[in-house]
Amino acid sequence: MTPDRLRIATRRSELALTQARWVGDRLRHAHPGLEVEMVEVVTMGDRDITSSVTTLTEVGAFVRAVQQAVLAGHADLAVHSCKDLPIAGPPELGAVYPAREVPWDVLCGSSLEELPAGARVGTGSPRRVAQLALLRGDLVIEGIRGNVNTRLGKVASGEFDAVVLAEAGLRRIGLEDSIDHRFELAAMVPAPAQAALAVEMIQGTSVAAVVAAVDDPATRAAIEAERMVLAKTGAGCRSALGAYAAATDGGIVLTGFVQDDLGSRRAAVTGATPVVAAAALIEALAL
Repeated sequence: MTPDRLRIATRRSELALTQARWVGDRLRHAHPGLEVEMVEVVTMGDRDITSSVTTLTEVGAFVRAVQQAVLAGHADLAVHSCKDLPIAGPPELGAVYPAREVPWDVLCGSSLEELPAGARVGTGSPRRVAQLALLRGDLVIEGIRGNVNTRLGKVASGEFDAVVLAEAGLRRIGLEDSIDHRFELAAMVPAPAQAALAVEMIQGTSVAAVVAAVDDPATRAAIEAERMVLAKTGAGCRSALGAYAAATDGGIVLTGFVQDDLGSRRAAVTGATPVVAAAALIEALAL
């Protein structure tokens, strides 16, 4: 029997709630008459305000409690920022991927060229640190935690001269006017699955059939390729990893960046399928 009401589990942050409501709107559009309710969940990542974002993402700190709400029957589906999903998840859950937002990293507070030598730039991502250092080795790059507004506030207060954020998040909460510099793919490769949403539900259920309506095949192909590269690194053992795939008529164009004990490497490959493209990039980057 097709459900006429769905409960969506989500974190309580402004961005997470905005993303969950966006998915709810798409589901209502695909299924007129469907009712949608938000189930707000506090995650370990929300409670831990001192550990690095990289460490928290590796252990699933931002998603485990949200997934558990679905597994325990408190919600019918969960909406996550896909880049927060660990490679290994509960086997009962399947995922669909709605159309992806703009995937680029951006600088807020100043353009890259206008930052003076020694300027303080905030980011909690080793991937961003590594690529930013290659672009401007004269900058002082420091870790930062907090939601989007908190990070922008640290620029406004003068604590940082600029911060690196994801353009997608700024767009989703209406703060795109805060963008002062956009890093194109040639300058900074995004994190695997950046700007994509993952909608999880228990596989083989009537809910899964309803949620399938918002799956975007091009986004799915790209995310599958990027996460295969992430899986090869063992998730956390090489955290300075970027991977971005674009589905084309000729297959998948997959660009990657990694910095580890072998140094910094970058490559772009093309493959007929996500599996082929990921294997080619793994070989090109010597992962």
